[in-house]
Amino acid sequence: MNKTELIEAVAERAGSERAVARRHVEAVFDAIVDSVTAGERVLVTGFGTFDRAARPARTARNPRTGQTVEVAAGEVPRFRFGQTFRNRVAQGADGASGGTAAAAAPAPAPARATTAAPAQEEAAASAEVQAAKPPKKDKKAKKAKQAAADGGKARKETKTVKNAKAGKTGKDGKKGGSGKKAAKAR
Repeated sequence: MNKTELIEAVAERAGSERAVARRHVEAVFDAIVDSVTAGERVLVTGFGTFDRAARPARTARNPRTGQTVEVAAGEVPRFRFGQTFRNRVAQGADGASGGTAAAAAPAPAPARATTAAPAQEEAAASAEVQAAKPPKKDKKAKKAKQAAADGGKARKETKTVKNAKAGKTGKDGKKGGSGKKAAKAR
């Protein structure tokens, strides 16, 4: 969502025109920026806190040239989200319909059934362990990845070694070939 979409959403929720909503949204942003610039903290209960944070001087590296650069100390804006905001985001799309902080609290996990047989519990536990393990990579995928990293050189070197062992010379054709007919001719 960008600023224009935010203004349209505010106008729709408030039941007002876009021009009025634009003035209100810009007034809120200006008030927050002015307060934080002046060194004040803006606390919106349930939403979050806007304030300033000091960054010490440090030495950085230019990624293009690799040269070290001195970065001066400075102050930067910071936002820390509130508990209600955190809970609504954790709920996902369900929290978009509105509600109170009590409604935003996550539901407790259902209790496990205690009447299940021990063998069933073991099977369920082993299935959970298997699901948690990462999948095994096959050898072909590993070789393909390695060949891509080498640029295909490893495979060519292997063929050269095989050709040298067999007494073959390669594409110039002077000392045989690599097909079935060449093997029968020898």
